[in-house]
Amino acid sequence: MGPATLFDKSFIEMLNIDEAPLFDLLFSCVISPIFFVEVLADLEKGEPGTRTREKVVADVANKTPVAHSYPNVSHAALCLNELLGAPVEMREAPAVFGGRPVLHKGKLALVSEESAEAKAFGRWQQEKFEDVERDFVTSWRAQLKAFDNGALATLAKQQLMIEDSPKTLEQAFEIAKAVLNREGQNFLNLKLGYSFLGLDPKMWRFVEDRWKELGRHPVREHAPYFAHCLLVDIFVNVAMQKKLISPDRPSNRTDMAYLYYLPFAKLFVSNDKLHLRTAPLFLKPSQKLVRGSDLKADLKLLVEHYSSLPDDELEKGLFKVAARPPDDDKFLTTRLWRECGLDTTPPPPLKHDPALYQRISQDIKELSAKSRAPVFGTRPTRFRREDLNDPDHHLIQRFVPRKWGRWTIIPQDVK
Repeated sequence: MGPATLFDKSFIEMLNIDEAPLFDLLFSCVISPIFFVEVLADLEKGEPGTRTREKVVADVANKTPVAHSYPNVSHAALCLNELLGAPVEMREAPAVFGGRPVLHKGKLALVSEESAEAKAFGRWQQEKFEDVERDFVTSWRAQLKAFDNGALATLAKQQLMIEDSPKTLEQAFEIAKAVLNREGQNFLNLKLGYSFLGLDPKMWRFVEDRWKELGRHPVREHAPYFAHCLLVDIFVNVAMQKKLISPDRPSNRTDMAYLYYLPFAKLFVSNDKLHLRTAPLFLKPSQKLVRGSDLKADLKLLVEHYSSLPDDELEKGLFKVAARPPDDDKFLTTRLWRECGLDTTPPPPLKHDPALYQRISQDIKELSAKSRAPVFGTRPTRFRREDLNDPDHHLIQRFVPRKWGRWTIIPQDVK
């Protein structure tokens, strides 16, 4: 499976229907909640020509990854849970909801159903939209128009007692880091960060009490992911106050919210000018920003590569044929895999071993007999909390199309 890759709407819009499946299959696609909001917001946009708003959204939905997609838990939910005592793992892999615990081949697995967002996208592909979605978009657009980025940036500067005036985005980033690390304002950072990120005010008392009980530590120590999101917000406000990021474009603050999700990906793919200017400031040495136009050009080459394969090979399904990129460094995708430590060498063909098959079949029968139920989906009467925190497998239920663009994704003989 490919490297965990966060992407934005600007990139998906660039792809055509033949390139999109290759992006899906060759990368583990981290879908932030901001992406869903931006796509849905197109229902309120006027479009030149004959294309309806519904068709615009359906077009993006048809190109959005489904096979290797991981809808990330919202930053607000992660921050609040972290402040209440549930650690957030920032290990460059998507943070997804848990699932129902089952036994899979004698080991603990968490099985996640198809996400609500994925189900909604299935409807959007058919231009089916519910009233609640249209109401949400209308409300969201109204809030954006009423939002005064400049006033908020000035207020944030006053509340955080920021006196320095940056001339570059790099200087704005250093000022934001200094504010976050400033001695003597641990409580101020916690309180203002809680407000900036719009966390549930009813839970503030529990958050504050826990922070005090644990020693009133700086937020970067107390809640590292919360601190990351707060750093993004401080930076945005500092930059907007000096107009290094335009406060006059309402969507700029929404675009910057993608940076909340950088800790959950190895790669960030975007063609948005604001992202290309700001994301590198927040990336670790192990992460990489990929320009959307560069990856699109590479996906075009990959379409040509896979299209040249024999028909009988393509009939096996792109899910198998494009399980990894070609072992050739002329492809950007191959180089990205290698930079992320992934093997692009094709595995050796499997040899049919009747004796081995018989032993495996016997093992499965024995496990089934012991559990008195099918091996997959067995629900034990009890799991320990520590088991659920570290399952052997995490399985995600998906609905993948058999045909997508020019490609057969899953062959007809696979049920």
